[in-house]
Amino acid sequence: MDLNTLLQRAQNLNNDAKAECELPAVERTLQQVLQATTELHSRVTQTGSKEIQAHILLGSKGVDLPKLNQKLEALSARKTFEPLDVKTDTDVRTFLKNERENSILSVIEDTKKNIRDSANKQRWASMNKVWNEEKTRLLDALIAPSQNFIDLQRLPEPTIVNPHYQPRSCLDPLELVYAQELRHYNELLLKSSHRPNLVQKFAHLSQSFGDSRLTDMWTLLACVTQISEPLRSDPIKSRQQRPEFVTHAKSYLERRYRVFMCSQIGGSYASNSYQLVLAYVNQRFRAQQTIGLVDTVGERPLWPLVYYGLRCGSTKVAVEFLREAGSSHDEFAQLVADRNAGETNSKIENQLRLQYANKIRNSTDAYKKAVYCILLGCDVNEVHGEVAKTIDDFLWMRLAMIQPGDADNYGKLQSMILEQYGEKYFNARQQPYLYFETLALTGQFEAAIEFLARQDDNRAHAVHMAIALFELGLLGSARSVSQPLLSIDIIDPQPLRRLNLTRLIRQYVQRFERTDTSEALHYYYTLRCLKDPKGRNMFMACVCDLVVDSGVFDTTIFDLIFGKRQSSDQNDVNSGLFRQFECPEFDTRTMAGQVADELAALGNFEMSARLYEMAGKYNLALKHICILLAHVVHLPTLSLRERLGLEAQRFNQLLASDSIDVEPKMKNSFVLLQDLLIFFNFYHEGKLNAALDLLEQTQLMPNTSDDVDVVLANVKRLSGEVIKVLPDVIVAAMEITQRQYKQLKTGTGSSLELSQMQQLRQRAKALSNMAATMPYRLPNDTNKRLIELELDMH
Repeated sequence: MDLNTLLQRAQNLNNDAKAECELPAVERTLQQVLQATTELHSRVTQTGSKEIQAHILLGSKGVDLPKLNQKLEALSARKTFEPLDVKTDTDVRTFLKNERENSILSVIEDTKKNIRDSANKQRWASMNKVWNEEKTRLLDALIAPSQNFIDLQRLPEPTIVNPHYQPRSCLDPLELVYAQELRHYNELLLKSSHRPNLVQKFAHLSQSFGDSRLTDMWTLLACVTQISEPLRSDPIKSRQQRPEFVTHAKSYLERRYRVFMCSQIGGSYASNSYQLVLAYVNQRFRAQQTIGLVDTVGERPLWPLVYYGLRCGSTKVAVEFLREAGSSHDEFAQLVADRNAGETNSKIENQLRLQYANKIRNSTDAYKKAVYCILLGCDVNEVHGEVAKTIDDFLWMRLAMIQPGDADNYGKLQSMILEQYGEKYFNARQQPYLYFETLALTGQFEAAIEFLARQDDNRAHAVHMAIALFELGLLGSARSVSQPLLSIDIIDPQPLRRLNLTRLIRQYVQRFERTDTSEALHYYYTLRCLKDPKGRNMFMACVCDLVVDSGVFDTTIFDLIFGKRQSSDQNDVNSGLFRQFECPEFDTRTMAGQVADELAALGNFEMSARLYEMAGKYNLALKHICILLAHVVHLPTLSLRERLGLEAQRFNQLLASDSIDVEPKMKNSFVLLQDLLIFFNFYHEGKLNAALDLLEQTQLMPNTSDDVDVVLANVKRLSGEVIKVLPDVIVAAMEITQRQYKQLKTGTGSSLELSQMQQLRQRAKALSNMAATMPYRLPNDTNKRLIELELDMH
């Protein structure tokens, strides 16, 4: 096809389009097309693709969306939802109806709000309790010291134990030896005998462990705690002011070094200190090793002789060497002699200090400088590395520089050991005994014990060290039993810590308190002088937690601690473990009452009733038995119901014999519930006449409509426990009436039977009237059942 033919056809198509469409032809320049395209693009981007699709969809249905939007915007809901003006209602009945409905709605709204608030409160209380328990678990799992004071409760861990199973002891032989020694100590205290020194007893016991390092630790502790008079005030503050702790620590290091010197040169010089020091210096210092030593005595270096005489605790030997050296050393010899006698000569001390500052400080004789610093307290920060080769040497020199009552330098030494050097410097994990001894020698018993308690192998020793020091009054206990294991009190001298003995013992004992309960009680007895945040004696609080946490259905711990009843007689009870700890401050009755309160709060009313009886709180015992009876009295068969029946019979005998004294109202409630228990026994056994006879004696149910008012008056005086059972009693009485009616209905129809049937209908009507006029709303099921039974009799 050529181009001419193509042009002709295009013109024909154009003419046809003009003929068919009356629309005018649109002719636009390129500029106009571009402008129209820009406007269309801007409209699309402003309205969005979804609005364009909405326009297309509604436009295909004949809806003009822009006009529809204008109409919707013109609408206003203000007049529709504005509150109407209140108009005066002249109709009294309608007005009262509206007021009544408004009151009902108001009560419903208030009730909904109260329920919502109560639910939120209970939910938050439950979350708080769970979180506190979790915090306790986390804190007990921590092994590092903490300085945060957190108020926590102990986490219960209930366990059910087979009563026929004899548990195996969880104590290893070493722990058992410790426990037996502690038991013997407590027995002496309970007999009001002389209080022995528990640290000395454990130190003597440690010799049987076969571990020399343990023996050394206990020996050290026994040595540094030999104070002449017991501490009257707080142990932490008194420790910094009493010179005995520094003196005894220094003496211990001197005795130990004397043993070391004897081991180096042989035991033949042990009794002669002069020869011992002389031989040791001869062995230690040979010709080539005396370079720099300035003074001599008998061709031997003088100041090493003086230093080692002081180092092994032989001050007289040091004085003797100084006097042998000549008159030039008389003043220094006099100073050493005065210090040994506990005297001071300020004139001599000032002269020697001046001499040290002018000459001795720059001397090449390290031993002479060390001796001057030790006795005069010069350059206390000097390390004296050439002389002090070991930690013991360093500690001895620092302790020797501390003057009596110098709490400031004593505190600086403690801070240096605990905070500046610390566990990392001493490689405490690999050398735990060394770090413990360093802390103990500087009077930081709490930090030393807490460090040992973090190690499984040494935890038992740490616990008994803490107990022994606490019994001596030397342990700085935490201000509150809820604080962390190791804490800092801002009012205490720095850097001393306080140890929470309660937390330490409970963590140790909880492992075996179920299997070795007798031993556990003796450990808890050491806490008898402490109080918990509630003001309870900690010994009683721990025993209470032990019983409560043993589980609701486990009576093994219960019987073991409080004794087991042998018969129905309240006095026929085996002596429990707690009886051996009775004293004027607490006894079994007090303990039983405290545990009963905890169990009652947890809902274990059966066990709490038994403990209340043991505590002599018979009203509370009967109250909780009544609460339990109200729950099970109407049930056919239940183990709890059988146990409560036996308890009710026993209490009934006690009440009949006037063995116990209870309030009349409580007694009446108990007697009624026991009668109802017997009534339901007859009812479930099918003994209908016996059940009705017993029910008539209680005067709880009417026989005729005339009796309803009298019965209702009696009901208003009943306790809540008895009222709770009344719906079941009414249903049971109605069912008995219905059964008797059916039996008579199948009879011969004699006049006597007709009369009896009439009486039964009257009783049924009276029961229905009573249920309808009860001051308490009955359950819907009860009302429904009563209506069914009454209709069945017509």
